[in-house]
Amino acid sequence: MRVLIASVPHPAHLYIAVPYAQAFQLAGHEVVFGTMPGGDADAVAAGLPAVSFGEPTPLSLANWKRLGLLPDQEKRQRYTEVLGLNEDEQDWWDTYYQYYAFNARFFLQREPRADIDGLIEFARKWKPDLVLWDAWFPLGGIVARACGAPHARILIGPDYSGWAHKVLAERGGPETDALGGEPLLEALRPVAERYGVPLDDDLVLGARSLDPLPPARSLTPGPDTLPVRWITYNGGAVKPEWLHTPPAKPRVAVTLGLSVRLWQRGGDPRLTKVLEALGELDVEVIATCDEEQLKQVPRLPDNVRVVEYVPLSQLLPTCSAVVHHGSSGAFLSSIAAGVPQLVFHTDEKLRQIFSGEGDAISVTNADRDTDSWLSGYIAERGAGAALNHQTDSVTEIRATIAKVLGDPSHRAAALELQREWRSRPGPADIAVELEKLTATEG
Repeated sequence: MRVLIASVPHPAHLYIAVPYAQAFQLAGHEVVFGTMPGGDADAVAAGLPAVSFGEPTPLSLANWKRLGLLPDQEKRQRYTEVLGLNEDEQDWWDTYYQYYAFNARFFLQREPRADIDGLIEFARKWKPDLVLWDAWFPLGGIVARACGAPHARILIGPDYSGWAHKVLAERGGPETDALGGEPLLEALRPVAERYGVPLDDDLVLGARSLDPLPPARSLTPGPDTLPVRWITYNGGAVKPEWLHTPPAKPRVAVTLGLSVRLWQRGGDPRLTKVLEALGELDVEVIATCDEEQLKQVPRLPDNVRVVEYVPLSQLLPTCSAVVHHGSSGAFLSSIAAGVPQLVFHTDEKLRQIFSGEGDAISVTNADRDTDSWLSGYIAERGAGAALNHQTDSVTEIRATIAKVLGDPSHRAAALELQREWRSRPGPADIAVELEKLTATEG
């Protein structure tokens, strides 16, 4: 069987798809990664054949504005009112409208483009039996339909697009049509129509959705959603010497992920308080941060080791706790490692505020991750706590961290979450399930 995996060309997305690719390879199937220019090197480094076409489109606010891709805040707010969204739903809609739909428009631009059309034409020539696509890369659905292959989505976190598609179908009408209809469908329309692909549920959702979230936090549960065990893949890296032996003191990891480094400048305010708080605890701190993120930290405590990058798959199993920004990747990797979590989360709304013109245009984002609401699940299960760096003092943050480290119930709860994670089907089991899909629809 031939399997094409389509993904956003960024490690935070591509790495999530690699375990599925490896599972199909180990089952004897032929796998190719299809992505945009710039992402193929990461696939090749994982030992996977890859294809990409054309030249990279510049990643800049000025270029995004020129192409008409930036979100319209007035429309975003109007949709929430027309759809009657509650507070939680507004948060999910804000993520969908400002981040997901923007990302879809970027990879589905109206004019013919070599990176888009080249991937579709490759699929038509190579003729895959199955297409798996990163749910933040909806071009994958068009690729599958254009070459006649059944397809499934790889969810990398909360299914904002599937949830929004359902909400618009149930609550939409003339008022949402007047606002422009479903943002994802409108993003898909130009490329879909160019290739004669109908705009329907299958195009948006695929035949199956692979969901790594705990069932209590799945946004789109149902018979077509397959629960899957998240596998933490961070690429290959030489194991540093300080990881060769267990730590002499409790080790606390501090990580803010990779994606934030693409746009954040001037330092990260979350690090200032948390590193000061950790500096007075009898622990060893590993802060996976770069120089830019540390600009607002006046002094590094003596117990803090800064490492620009170390794979979480190597670091987390050695830790007594992890402090992170709230992304679904860090959330799920910490569950897989059985580590108590302290998650940065605030009550502020997710808003992108754009200012300036031309090359001087800039954006201000909310000071929290879009997925940080998942911290509520960790608190409910007793496997950690949320940290509000905007309202909590250094003393309060220190007390919260000390409580999570000192109370064994948090570790026990984290290990229970890990046991539940282990009970879910892994990528190899999913590969078998998707083989049945190709037999049914092929």
